[in-house]
Amino acid sequence: MSGDQYLRSFAFGSYVLEGRLQRLVQDGSIVPLKPKAYDLLCLLLANRDRTLGKDELLDYLWPRQDIGEANLTQTVYELRQALGEAARESRWIETIPRRGYRFKGDVSEPQDQPASDMPKSIAVLPFRALTSQPEMQDLGMGIADAVILSLCSTGQVVVRPLSAVLPYGNTEQDSLTIGQHLDVDTVLEGTLQQFGDRVRASARLLSCPDGEDIWTGRQESDAADLFAVQDRMARRAADAIAVNLGHDQCARRYNPHGSNAEVHALYLKARYCWQRWVPDASRQALDYLDAAIALDPEHAPSQAWRAAAWSTLAILGAVAPREAARNAREAAQRAIEIDDLFADGYEMLGAVQLFFDWDLNAAASSVDHAIELNPSSSNARHLRAITLSLGGHDQAGLAEMIRAVRADPSSLIANSDMGMVHYWGRRYGEAKRWFETTLEQAPDFAHARSGLAFTLLELGHADAAVAEIRLAAESRGRNAPGELAYVLGRAGRRQEARELLQGLLDAKDDRIVDPYLLVLAYLGAGDYDQAFQWLGKAIDHRSRDLVLLGVNPIVDPIRDDPRFGDVMLKVAL
Repeated sequence: MSGDQYLRSFAFGSYVLEGRLQRLVQDGSIVPLKPKAYDLLCLLLANRDRTLGKDELLDYLWPRQDIGEANLTQTVYELRQALGEAARESRWIETIPRRGYRFKGDVSEPQDQPASDMPKSIAVLPFRALTSQPEMQDLGMGIADAVILSLCSTGQVVVRPLSAVLPYGNTEQDSLTIGQHLDVDTVLEGTLQQFGDRVRASARLLSCPDGEDIWTGRQESDAADLFAVQDRMARRAADAIAVNLGHDQCARRYNPHGSNAEVHALYLKARYCWQRWVPDASRQALDYLDAAIALDPEHAPSQAWRAAAWSTLAILGAVAPREAARNAREAAQRAIEIDDLFADGYEMLGAVQLFFDWDLNAAASSVDHAIELNPSSSNARHLRAITLSLGGHDQAGLAEMIRAVRADPSSLIANSDMGMVHYWGRRYGEAKRWFETTLEQAPDFAHARSGLAFTLLELGHADAAVAEIRLAAESRGRNAPGELAYVLGRAGRRQEARELLQGLLDAKDDRIVDPYLLVLAYLGAGDYDQAFQWLGKAIDHRSRDLVLLGVNPIVDPIRDDPRFGDVMLKVAL
């Protein structure tokens, strides 16, 4: 199943599978489906002209995992139950004895099939402070977070995640423009004012792109307990929005993981910093999270995102992989211990297993569990896409990355890594387009700029690649010399590359020099014997980028060397 098939829509009977919104609708109402059951339905519909074998289905639904046939049988059962099939009636899903399953019945692929006139998607923007008290900005983010999680509990509307709206916390950009950028039908905007010991919140639910008022509300509360204010205001807003979008009020309330407003504010500030993806911002995120955990060690979100901050610092070359992996693993496991129904803990554990343990099977299992708990998580979809791509499932990885970007269209790292998935798949033209699109949103996003530089090399644009990697180097921290030396070497600028290489070799012990940077430098210089020598040291160092060896075009010149097979065995890929 190719990546774009996840965006296709199918109609059968009274059902419509809406690919763009990733949901199944019957007569205007959303049919609850577990993620695996939804994936199975997509696959059956896209391949309705043939029988899908059990092994094929197992490999697609649980790639790189040791999963028995009973899991597939259970998923088929859950899908049949959702479609209203009786125990012995197979109206839509036919079992082919000893072979597998196929979809039967008439299926069409409508181009545009609104299931109802009601809005289908919403972005809840951080409430903007109209007065200067700093706690008002924190309260504005907290209300948005609470409303998002409460609306998600309805299962009846696509809600953009917190990560998608955080970048707009301090922006003066028009709400309708933001809504169009996030590709939603409705936007909730709000303002906050504090007058003495009172807080006033005003909110509007707007339709996009016409800006029609669907609902307006105002509430005043005592400012003595800001967390109670947040909960009260978020509860009223979430129920009003749910009703105005044609659904029942939120059945499950937002669980704030404690009742300390300061802890929650620190956590949200950390989330805002983390997504900038530069070392200084990741360190600031870690400081916020450490402060939150000092106040409340049982705050599962802070523990989970502490794992994310440590992982990102290692990925950016700011700390040694072993130190980061140890701290990240402890934090992720602690989050799961505190709340084993909190998806983010499993997401972060999966990231550690992927990037530092190089265990694609374990990572896939953890991330799949996170998606079961929170199917709308862009971050979990993103991690699953990388896991699939690195495991050799290129098209499945591309499909999952499409879903990650659909869940959070504003995510710089997801858009950039869409480019990486294309780069690993040798689709360099598509990779270039995604990197350039990301840089249009954020010209200083170094992750996308370095990816663009590597892609331009493969397209034969050496001078442009050098220009891009020089710009990226300004924000790439300790990764910069190795990446720059590689690109300069490939571009034929050997003297500059040698000077950078020598600088890496002469680095003092108190600097964290990832041996993989030397691998890059020697690959750029065409010195493959030295590249293999430093690959061995990179394995001992637990260099993060070794997990990319199976798909990375950078190592294509040495891929057929027998020594490369030995490296892959040592890295367990």
